[in-house]
Amino acid sequence: MKTANILKGMHILSWIVFIGLCIKTGAILISYFISIGNPEAAKNLYAGLNLSEYYNLSFTQYTFIVSYKIALFATEAYIALLVTKLLKALNLEKPFNIEVQKLMQNISYSIFNLWILAMLHNTHIQYTGKKYDFSMDLFSSDFLFLAGVIFIFAQIVKRGIEIQSENDLTI
Repeated sequence: MKTANILKGMHILSWIVFIGLCIKTGAILISYFISIGNPEAAKNLYAGLNLSEYYNLSFTQYTFIVSYKIALFATEAYIALLVTKLLKALNLEKPFNIEVQKLMQNISYSIFNLWILAMLHNTHIQYTGKKYDFSMDLFSSDFLFLAGVIFIFAQIVKRGIEIQSENDLTI
């Protein structure tokens, strides 16, 4: 019973994270469109994010960096949505099922994609920041290990499904 309650709490928390990331993504997107007509908005794009140096350098550079940020936060929101689906699909009576395995695998792939996006973003920021002596706001890129761990768990669940199927056939 305790595990079921913890999973329910995690399900609620994952929905809150998903909604928060959607709001953050939407706020950056809306702020970007506002900044097109008002360059001052680039000074505080979202929660103190100041990209005015990039805006003043080149609107194209600014657009790329904002696009990276939107893509990163949208990917994080998608991962949070997959986690909510995973927690909903999880059946403690029969935890090894195809839906859980596929969701875990999709989460792993999405985290790997997030890592690639973060690396592209950070490379662009570092190159431009060093070239023009701008402040650099790098995105955390510790996702590769996490993606690997989740992928391994997905493979364990896949093997559990195979064993469970063999046992069902035996009976």
